[in-house]
Amino acid sequence: MIKGSMSRKVREAVEKYRAGRRREAVLQLMYLLSDEEERVRLEAIDALGEIGDADAAVELSRLVDDRNSEVRVRVAHALGKIGSISVMSSLEKLLNDGEGDVRFAALKSIIKISGGSHFDALIKALGDEDERVRTAAMEALVKGASRYSDRLVGLLRSDDWKVRAGAARVLGEICEGKARDELIRLLDDWDWRVRKEAVEALGKIGGEEVIPYLSRMLQEKDAEVRVSVVRALASTGSPRVREILEGALRDEDAKVRLWAASALGNMGSEEAEKTLIEALSDEDKQVKLTALKALARAGGVKAVKAIDPLRLHPDEDVRKEAERAIKMIALKHNMTVEEILRKAKGA
Repeated sequence: MIKGSMSRKVREAVEKYRAGRRREAVLQLMYLLSDEEERVRLEAIDALGEIGDADAAVELSRLVDDRNSEVRVRVAHALGKIGSISVMSSLEKLLNDGEGDVRFAALKSIIKISGGSHFDALIKALGDEDERVRTAAMEALVKGASRYSDRLVGLLRSDDWKVRAGAARVLGEICEGKARDELIRLLDDWDWRVRKEAVEALGKIGGEEVIPYLSRMLQEKDAEVRVSVVRALASTGSPRVREILEGALRDEDAKVRLWAASALGNMGSEEAEKTLIEALSDEDKQVKLTALKALARAGGVKAVKAIDPLRLHPDEDVRKEAERAIKMIALKHNMTVEEILRKAKGA
């Protein structure tokens, strides 16, 4: 039931409910839905939702056009708690509300009642202006994607960029291989957000055949897309991408260089050591730190020689990461820090 203090009118009704006089309490709360005091109305909505009385759904549904958006939000939550399939039409109406908070609450209730199987409502929400609504729809679609993967592939040709982007993300999350060709087509989409989602989806779906298409996208003008390309290439796990990622370390954007350095380090290959050592001189601090972390995993004696001067770097974070990297490399080679530093100086 309602937490915290309650108005006297609502408290009286709640006490009746607690005393086992459920029907009397519900009727009193329904009457309070038209109270002149806003606080009373809001509390009555919440209480009816907690009680979960199906008869109250009709009265609550009358409030979907209320001028107060908070009332509409509370109604959406309450209808979801009642859980009757009969309230779906009211929730669908709230899904068209002008307020994002209302649409978000309505969608959450629709998902709760339908178990995420209300495909049409989810697709509508996929094109919502509010990112919270789109994200909730995508999460529900991922959970139930096996039921309608073919329809999701078809949505990649939607006229709405938000729907195309959302469908691409969902298909990537479920690694739907039959969407590969359509996702490759979206790499040329007019909207950079769609291109970004298509890139990330292809990275998750994987396969050697997507590598040439992804590497081409490193020429993309939008840096956010190029970051996604680097991440997608790394996620393929193919040794073919190492050289491509080394080239990305020379990108003009610091975030792209950062992710490229991190990816090369995660590959744990000493062949990437030279490129990562070069990244230590990058003017961007985060790229420098990421290169140090990568070398801690993949570096050898040559890396220690390059890292050593950074122990005197003016930035404390860089100094600490340099010390840590040398310790990690020494441990990997079964040597003390002093021993590996001496060996590095003679290298």
